[in-house]
Amino acid sequence: MKTRWISLAAALMLMIPTGALAAQRQHDMGADAQAFAGHMLEHGELDEQKWMEIVKKYTPDDADEWQKVLDERRALRKQMQNEQVKKALHAKRAEMKKKREAALDRLIDRLANKEITKEQFKKEWKQLHKRKRWMTKAEKQKLRELHHRTYEAMKENDKEALASLLPQWLEHMKKENERLAKWIQEATQR
Repeated sequence: MKTRWISLAAALMLMIPTGALAAQRQHDMGADAQAFAGHMLEHGELDEQKWMEIVKKYTPDDADEWQKVLDERRALRKQMQNEQVKKALHAKRAEMKKKREAALDRLIDRLANKEITKEQFKKEWKQLHKRKRWMTKAEKQKLRELHHRTYEAMKENDKEALASLLPQWLEHMKKENERLAKWIQEATQR
């Protein structure tokens, strides 16, 4: 638990630039790169406008498909604000927590009854607390590389690189929309 908080704090420190650094970046990279960097920190219509400006500038043929994906994203975000959906998601999280706690209780009982060894307990406990991630480490690394390559392409104003990177971003956003829609559907089907 402590390492998670340390990781989160470190990530936040790396993501949130100081005022002077942000001003220097804006001066060095120009307005387009600054607009794109906003994607990491902001979500909403302003973010969508920045994406569309970049898409229209570098891959105008894909603008309609981008607009569909962004509209779907906006609709999913709106669904997430619905009180019934919020309650369903909260109930699903609570149910999952109860299941984990019950499994941990059974595991502790098995150890207390000497049905398993300490090594088996540790192994099963790790499996129990292993969270199901929506993105694998490889996928996270691929996304980091995509962020970095896009950042560099924006910095260098490399139109060819951006034209090849934006379709990758579009696919990523489509997958995110599917994941979020599935998550909402699973929570509300009760």
